[in-house]
Amino acid sequence: MVDERHLVYFKELLEGNSRISFRAYLSKNEDSLRKQFSPARFARLKFKSIDEIIKILDEEKISYIVNDQAIRSEKYLATFHPDALNEKGRLKEEFKDTLFNGIVHDFKTKGEDAILTLYEYIEFPENIHNKKNIEKLEDIEFFAETELCLGDKNLGLFLLKALASIERQFSDVDDIVLRAKEAAMKHHSSEGN
Repeated sequence: MVDERHLVYFKELLEGNSRISFRAYLSKNEDSLRKQFSPARFARLKFKSIDEIIKILDEEKISYIVNDQAIRSEKYLATFHPDALNEKGRLKEEFKDTLFNGIVHDFKTKGEDAILTLYEYIEFPENIHNKKNIEKLEDIEFFAETELCLGDKNLGLFLLKALASIERQFSDVDDIVLRAKEAAMKHHSSEGN
């Protein structure tokens, strides 16, 4: 029988209601979780967290409604070294300030003018189409959505709107711009309700 507090946390995590990331939860509850599960299941829980949490809740017949953005954010946070994360398993502010040529820091100090840092970072408009800059755009998009869900909503919204402001490029860039527009509009309409 799995400890109820773990099941409650797992449900909250999948539904986007947990106050801490799984990595933080695991570090605080590792001994208890090791005792609850076989070594193989514990390893799966540690390295394929979301998939294993879903299996555990299903086995325990606990209903949940998956929050896709929360799951994406968890997977995103799992890609960072523990040194970049705070006690809640979220990105540390000082680490965020270094991302994307300091755009986060510039947003905090210069506000909307930080869009110039973004344009410089993605080499807009001259080289925006090269593969490396498209990857940078995807990283910024993902980071923005994570901030909107788990962190600084104003920062996330600013970054999405900055991406959405890029005019049509007739390339892979357009898909990113369109997703950013949709995410910003969806957030705006959910805030209005």
